[in-house]
Amino acid sequence: MTVSAPRLRPALYALFPFLAYLLAWYYNGQLIPLLAGSMILLMLWGAWVWWPRLREGLPWPRGFLPVFMLAWLIWFGATLFWSGVPYTSWFYFWVLGSLPLAFLVWIALPADVAEGAWRCLWRGAVVSAVALSLYALWQYDHWMGRGVGLTNLRPLGPLLDTNSFAAWLNLLFFPLLVAYFSSDAQRRERFLSARVHWGSLGYLITIVLLLLAFFSTNSRGGFLAWLCTMPIALWGLRRQPGARGRSFLVLGLAGIAFFLFGYVQGYDLLGHLAPGFITHNISTVSRGLMWLATWHIFLSHPWLGTGLGSYFLYYPAYRLPGELASAGTYAHNDYIEYLAEGGLINLGFLLVFAGVLIFALVRLLAKGGKALGLADDKRLQALGLVLGVFAITGHALGNFIFYNLPLSLLGGLFLARAWQLFGTRGWTAPLLPRMGINHPFIVQMVLAIALVAGSWNLVCDGLSFSLLSDNAWLNRWMPNAGQRAVFLLRAADWLALARPLATQPHVYLANTYLSLATNDRVLDEKKRRELLRSALYEYQESLVGIPRQGGVWNSIGTLYLSEGKLLGLSTDAARRAALLAWRKGLAVDPESVALRTQIAELAYLLPGHVQEGLAFLRAGLHRPLFPDSRSALQMNIAMTRWRAHDAAGARQTLVRLLQENPAYTPAVGLLQSMLHPLPAQPKEP
Repeated sequence: MTVSAPRLRPALYALFPFLAYLLAWYYNGQLIPLLAGSMILLMLWGAWVWWPRLREGLPWPRGFLPVFMLAWLIWFGATLFWSGVPYTSWFYFWVLGSLPLAFLVWIALPADVAEGAWRCLWRGAVVSAVALSLYALWQYDHWMGRGVGLTNLRPLGPLLDTNSFAAWLNLLFFPLLVAYFSSDAQRRERFLSARVHWGSLGYLITIVLLLLAFFSTNSRGGFLAWLCTMPIALWGLRRQPGARGRSFLVLGLAGIAFFLFGYVQGYDLLGHLAPGFITHNISTVSRGLMWLATWHIFLSHPWLGTGLGSYFLYYPAYRLPGELASAGTYAHNDYIEYLAEGGLINLGFLLVFAGVLIFALVRLLAKGGKALGLADDKRLQALGLVLGVFAITGHALGNFIFYNLPLSLLGGLFLARAWQLFGTRGWTAPLLPRMGINHPFIVQMVLAIALVAGSWNLVCDGLSFSLLSDNAWLNRWMPNAGQRAVFLLRAADWLALARPLATQPHVYLANTYLSLATNDRVLDEKKRRELLRSALYEYQESLVGIPRQGGVWNSIGTLYLSEGKLLGLSTDAARRAALLAWRKGLAVDPESVALRTQIAELAYLLPGHVQEGLAFLRAGLHRPLFPDSRSALQMNIAMTRWRAHDAAGARQTLVRLLQENPAYTPAVGLLQSMLHPLPAQPKEP
């Protein structure tokens, strides 16, 4: 028996967002091809859904939320034009914008397929909940078997952060909780009767797995979000038949999961929530320092912010002393990070979004939802979906949540389905004729051009990553090193033309030109000069998309210093150019020991100003430096003092270094050579 095409339509409409959701799992802000694939699928899905709407003259769904989501998406796109790091912001436009984009596409699904598409997508979400839970439990068991310490025995699933993973589990838990109550309440038998209801049992098993996985993460933020959302969920479900028994059952299962995994951790989750622990624990203290530094970033860019996703590029210049517990990638508070990256308007959008969720919960819960005039099953389904998004929005006060692509995407889909159930009030008359556009073909072409342009850039970005950043896979397909080098050079050249803002192709070309100019001595002076100028040009072009690249400024300065004569510069001019580039790099990355050491050497030590050079090096110790970087800088100070015939000062610096970092072996070797110098070698006759 074959399945007819009409029966396949709902599944096809659900397939695109579900595949986009699956591809988003391992993106983590790093695997650009996964982001490209996910967003291209989302755009194709959007074009498929909105194309007939445009042909009809663009009727628009009535209500506040669709207009708000459209304005939010447009705002995210507009920020790209004034971002301080436009190429980085491009990726976070898709990550953060996937929430309003997924919402806008889902609410426009044809009425005859919306219900069927949701059933397909919901089944996929349930399967994903099971898969994520099993993956977390496997991680926990695997790491425990390998002897991982209790502090790190916290599953993180496919993400890079265990707290964000806990938020993901919360996002799935609350809709499943409501689905279980609603499904089990439809049985004619009383609660806990001997007759098995397979649908309810399946939901219950999934909830058990989710609870086990959730409490294995030992996430304080996730636990607080769960504690704050759970009473609202149980209050909204209290009128269901057998609700009291199911509530005790779920709470009992949660208690078992908590005590099971809390035993291994010594039940430290509750202790970590104590005020005394929070005010003195390094992880929470460092977050307070991060938020203060983020506030300083906002004060420096108060109106439009620094650009979406730019936080990790600006943070090194604002990091406060004492904050060395984080990598500085995210602010661990989406609200204050939105403020720093997009100013007050950006924060305003997120606050309005949170307010919309609270308003929706009030409407769904007030008077048992009777004022909505909805069937109880639809109201409960909407309640569960809104609760899931509400939980992660509250969790965003203490962790980075919406900067995780699968959470933003799934949150947009869940909220769109909830709005479809209780918020929709029909559609307006076609807007295009009222705007004076009598040929929908024009707007359809605009949509097609946007789809092609966005997909083109995403494909180029995915290729740049696959060919120039993580290209080990190419060795199997092209084992000849010479052929591979030529192919990659041509690919980088093509990508630099096709995607000018991309940084990696320009850096790759610059490094290649510089290597040829300095290593291939067969070339004449004119050819080498041309290659060096090409390398400089490519380095400068790589700074257009992301100006805050300390490593590129380091390379530019080194090139001027080492090859300035060949470029036609005098010795003084080459030194000035190198110092200018290095100082720009140090301003971007004040934690760079290499740049600080090079500046001290060229600007102070070579001209003979030893004390000024030492003062400049010591100034770096006042910056927040990680242990190895701090030890490297102290080592440079000790060697500088040793070369300046200050043996006592050099030994003092080395002793202090080893007191702070006893495992730093270079300092041990230098100190031993100072205490026990090698005997002088006899001169040759």
